Amino acid sequence: MFFRSPLSLLLAAILIVFGSVQLFFGWSYGEAAKSEATAIGVITYMSDGRDSYYNYAFEINGVKLQQDCGTCRTALSPQGCKVGAPVLVYYAHTPVLETRLQEFGAASRDKYFMGSGIAGCGLLLIGLFFILKRTGKDSEEPTEADGSGSTDEPDAFPIASRD
Repeated sequence: MFFRSPLSLLLAAILIVFGSVQLFFGWSYGEAAKSEATAIGVITYMSDGRDSYYNYAFEINGVKLQQDCGTCRTALSPQGCKVGAPVLVYYAHTPVLETRLQEFGAASRDKYFMGSGIAGCGLLLIGLFFILKRTGKDSEEPTEADGSGSTDEPDAFPIASRD
């Protein structure tokens, strides 16, 4: 059974690490939300394949910047997040410049939700592994119920006495 195999522990470790990374990003975005500011930008390039990425240009204190983001939730026109469309850019200096086309607080909640769910699944796998290892026998071992099980004791033969 998969839940009793060492492979399940490896999968659990991967899930916990990936979930922890998501939780870290959630914390980072939460810190950025404390000092976020906004600027108006324009989408300059959009990659719309398996994953969407948006390049956008904006200006902070007279300095023109070009950034990219995997989400666009701040379109300012009815045409949405298309090339040439204006967008609201959220940015924060934490100590490096972080920018997003989504509010940092919303991004933080998304990452916390995803990270806690993924890490929780990893912890559940670990719990199942140890519970099933402790309470159940391996599925490869024969059981007494199917008649194929054997014991270490020799078969007993009835001995009739002569009286």
